[in-house]
Amino acid sequence: MPLSKINFRPGVNRETTRYASENGWFDSDLIRFRKGRPEKLGGWIRLSSNLIQGVGRSLHVWSSFAGSKFMGLGTESKFYIEEGGGYNDITPIRTTTTLGSNPLKTGSAGSGVLTVTAPSHGAVNGDFVTFSGATTTDGINATLLNAEHQITLVDSNSYTITTTGSASSGSTAGGGSSIVAVYQINTGLGTVIAGNGWGAGLWGGLTTGYSQTTLNDSGGISNSDTSFTLTSATAFETASTTTSSDRSASDTTIAVADSSGFPSKGTIKIGSENIRYGSNSGNVFGDITRGDDGTTAASSSSGDTVTFVGLMLIDDELIQYTGKSSNTINAGVVRGVRGTTAASHSDGVAVKEANDYVGWGDESSTSAEVGSNIRLWAQDNHEEDLLFNSFDGTPYFWDKTLGLSNRASSLASQSGASNAPTITRRIMVGPKQHILCFACNPLGGSDQDMLLVRWSNTIDENIFDWTPTVTGNAGDLHVSSGSEIITAQKTRQEVLIWTDTSLHSLAHIGGENVFSLNMVANNVSILGPNAATTVGDKVFWIDRENFYAYTGSVQTIPCTLLRYVFDDINLEQNFKCFAASNKMFDEVFWFYPSASSSEINRYVKYNFTENTWDLGTLSRTAWVDYGLHDNPRACGQDSDSTNFVYVHESGNNNDGSAMTSFIESSDFDLGDGEQFMFVDRLIPDIDITSTESSASVNYILKTRDFPGDSFATNSTSAVTSTTQQAFLRSRSRQAALRIESSVTDLTWTLGDLRLNIRPDGRR
Repeated sequence: MPLSKINFRPGVNRETTRYASENGWFDSDLIRFRKGRPEKLGGWIRLSSNLIQGVGRSLHVWSSFAGSKFMGLGTESKFYIEEGGGYNDITPIRTTTTLGSNPLKTGSAGSGVLTVTAPSHGAVNGDFVTFSGATTTDGINATLLNAEHQITLVDSNSYTITTTGSASSGSTAGGGSSIVAVYQINTGLGTVIAGNGWGAGLWGGLTTGYSQTTLNDSGGISNSDTSFTLTSATAFETASTTTSSDRSASDTTIAVADSSGFPSKGTIKIGSENIRYGSNSGNVFGDITRGDDGTTAASSSSGDTVTFVGLMLIDDELIQYTGKSSNTINAGVVRGVRGTTAASHSDGVAVKEANDYVGWGDESSTSAEVGSNIRLWAQDNHEEDLLFNSFDGTPYFWDKTLGLSNRASSLASQSGASNAPTITRRIMVGPKQHILCFACNPLGGSDQDMLLVRWSNTIDENIFDWTPTVTGNAGDLHVSSGSEIITAQKTRQEVLIWTDTSLHSLAHIGGENVFSLNMVANNVSILGPNAATTVGDKVFWIDRENFYAYTGSVQTIPCTLLRYVFDDINLEQNFKCFAASNKMFDEVFWFYPSASSSEINRYVKYNFTENTWDLGTLSRTAWVDYGLHDNPRACGQDSDSTNFVYVHESGNNNDGSAMTSFIESSDFDLGDGEQFMFVDRLIPDIDITSTESSASVNYILKTRDFPGDSFATNSTSAVTSTTQQAFLRSRSRQAALRIESSVTDLTWTLGDLRLNIRPDGRR
């Protein structure tokens, strides 16, 4: 029989069924299309072995007048400037204070944990503080104390730190009377907390000041596990006492022998009854709710055991417990309480102390944590200096002349500053070197105006002057539609501004007005602050329904993966989604968390020259294209969730390990599939480049008789650069072809495929 050439259309298409997409590609991972041919994606290596603290959400590169290359990098915990592979911490300082006499107290003997007394410290869990002036305490050397520490929150007047030292005796106060504590700005959230309210998940939320750690259970926990390990269980209280009198089922107070080990409010268990209390004073629990959490109020006798019922929040699940052993929660565990659902959770996910959780029927709290977004950074350079801000946060300035050991400070605190914004959603250096702030506080006000755009003066070369004058050119404009500015993006000729309902163009016109603002499109928005990217004179972005391009007007981009992406994306974590360009291949990525993930693990990619789409799996959280550097750079996590910066399009490997790269076709058949087809020979056409002559790419023929059947893998052939033909043996009504590689130092480009196919009857 003659050979049949199998030609597949460029691009991956999942807008229809697999069978209906005949002669197309249906699935892929870590590939690209170039000149219509699929090939393996370029590899990546670590920029350096140095770690970064937190998940990188923003990258920006620029150079000094002397040619030094810098990269700004923002995480939920830190802000760095990278130079030569080293990460220099320039995180701004929130406050500096001198602690009282002997504010440090060691824990148990042999432990490196210390409790710090610091009234009204203003820190949140995970913040960083640097001590100086501390003296050796209970065998823990002063050198270990006079360093940077990460805070584990206990309450508003104290917190714990962990050193590598070991207490000699334990429970010993010390440190001296001259400890200076330098607190960095509060850390942000690493995961979006969805808004709560009627019909929107949990009613209420966590009050401020809660403690937090992470799950550390060697693989996570299932929805039925009743014992699990945390990174640190120090802040998760346990306590026990006895009742001091008989009680009826209707008593409104509970007297106990000793309530000193119990929090000021929470839940206790007596027998099988849970009792919620709102006050703890004089060994009496008051403001109580009997028969809480679905239990039944009951009478009991003096001397009965009273156990504290702790509450923790993991993702959207509330979990009760009554006991622990070291860092393992292992007693009285009840999953999915108070209307939540028991679920599986991955290691590294935040575990929050939730004893102050405000739930359905509880008194509302103005400090409830509801609808909180992750920490995102915007950054841009003004000549050789850096401007940056966190989303809805303070704008900061880093002065290059002061060096990499100098921390950034607020824009408003700079010499010569006049009416500079103190809060903004996004900062940018715009046309003619104006500094632009979007959704910022107005002149003379402190409250954020969500539709306000302000710009600084440039005439007197004082970029910190934001006061409009007759002789200056500082000013402001209001966006005309929508309720809030979401983000802004620079192009060659203008600045695009997205609100929640529209797109606008900000253009520099000079003269008295300085800038003009015009609506470009209504009824269009953007998925998140970082969901747009600029490539030359084109801007690409995504909203909750479509992909778009702007080249003077808005165009919807037809996407062969549209339905797949929007069915797959976790829209609760939409702020994590971001767009990234790879100009050397005319590509735009959108990285996003899949529906089953709270962190970015997938991408969809568009080649805007060839108009092809593909998809894959890759954990990247920020990206900057080549230009100043020869290759793109990206933030990502390795297999143990350690955060690094990677250099992309470098080699053919996953940081030294093999990449599993594949492309898989839709189903094909003979005619309309009336007859079975018999395949017995394959002639590959593939360009393989490898350091090993024996390196191979697998050709996998998957077969089935009907679209509803599962695939069978009938034949797999390892093809090298010298393979002339491969012999197969399969019989089916329809088949799909998968080309896959999973070895190091190999890349491939697919050409035409020929198969020896013959009809083989109808039955």
